[in-house]
Amino acid sequence: MLKKHVSLAVALAVGLSFGVATKSFATNGYFMTGLGAKQLALGGAVVANPQDASTILTNPAGIAWLPTSSASVGGDIFVPLRYLNGQGSQSNVYVVPAAGVAINPKGCNCQESNFTWGIGMYGVSGMGVDWNNPNGFGMAAPLQKVYSNMQMMEMDIAGAYRIDGHLSIGFAPVFVYQAMSLEMDMNNAAIANAYGYGQYAGSAPFATGTAVNSLNAQNAYGAGFNLGLVYKLNDMWQFGLAYQSKRWMQTLQWNTIPNAFNLATGQGMLGGMFDGYKVRMRLDMPQTIQFGVNFRPVNNLRIEADAKWINWSNVMDKVPVTGVAGMSSWDFNWKNQWVYMLGVEYTPTPPLTLMAGFNYGKSPVPNGEAFGNNIIAPAIVQTHLSFGASYSVTPSVQVTAAYQHAFEHKQSGTFEGMPISIKMHQDEYAVQLTYKF
Repeated sequence: MLKKHVSLAVALAVGLSFGVATKSFATNGYFMTGLGAKQLALGGAVVANPQDASTILTNPAGIAWLPTSSASVGGDIFVPLRYLNGQGSQSNVYVVPAAGVAINPKGCNCQESNFTWGIGMYGVSGMGVDWNNPNGFGMAAPLQKVYSNMQMMEMDIAGAYRIDGHLSIGFAPVFVYQAMSLEMDMNNAAIANAYGYGQYAGSAPFATGTAVNSLNAQNAYGAGFNLGLVYKLNDMWQFGLAYQSKRWMQTLQWNTIPNAFNLATGQGMLGGMFDGYKVRMRLDMPQTIQFGVNFRPVNNLRIEADAKWINWSNVMDKVPVTGVAGMSSWDFNWKNQWVYMLGVEYTPTPPLTLMAGFNYGKSPVPNGEAFGNNIIAPAIVQTHLSFGASYSVTPSVQVTAAYQHAFEHKQSGTFEGMPISIKMHQDEYAVQLTYKF
């Protein structure tokens, strides 16, 4: 019977995760604040108190403390509203899938075995914009359409071992799918230098030309690992610590059409340019460390506070771009980020649990860098507030819904000597169905 439940749960998780295309989103940098409705409702403050199978991705040691084997499936509707000097992005609604399974080998109760395993597949991060010809800002030259879409999905296969009644440890190898597409003005210095026509970048004919550098969606795969532990001091206090390694990604590669560059300059064939040039970019994902403490003053109330460090400077400072002329770099200049989270759970009656969360992380994008290269990646929101509720329809079936609002944040800079501002706020709605067996 358990084998049948496991097969159905895994099939459902895989189907829902890869049957829905993830799109661009951003919260703490380009990471989600929470994976699944429960984590979202608690502001991501879950590393010390595992909620469901989604803990596979945040702290693999947590699945050792789940009361039963379970499968969770769901999705988020993500609505980021971005404005460049008052002009809104054209694409604002995205769907993010979430699914996970946690299994105890001995049967239906995870407390019966010291070992628990699980598999989770979630849209974990992304970013993007769709600015429709953002000119008219008083610049010396207008820009072409600017479009970007970067998305990442992870599959984690986790194992957790409960050493005794107080401590569990967990490990998960991680497999990553990444897709990225760009469409933007060819005046970008990183691409110009990689192609060897940097002397034309910044010139009015180049910026006002009809050509657009279109890099259609390309895929890459990568890998990393997660480590974690949960320590239960007593029924009142629990502690959690989790480390996510850097995700080492394959190189993204595009075949481009450099004759379009010639249209932009009016120069004809520049230096023997011909169709079929390639541009390559590698975009790894950063390592993170998260730790937290969970406090239960009474049986029906839990409060958790977490802190998380994200090593953006290692992967989003200078992103290497390689073309026919050699290597250049796309200078995003992101800084490392500390994120602070607070989550509260209250159970007024056994079928119903109410949740609220707070999440704050200072924008990793330096204020003076909000425009420039970061026009394709305005991951600038900082303050999030969330709410949610779980209701057990039966002892085996639980439904969770959550909402999160990221408050508006504005950053400014200059371009060609003119003031530029980007502002952003966002809403997120999540639902989740959990089946316990």
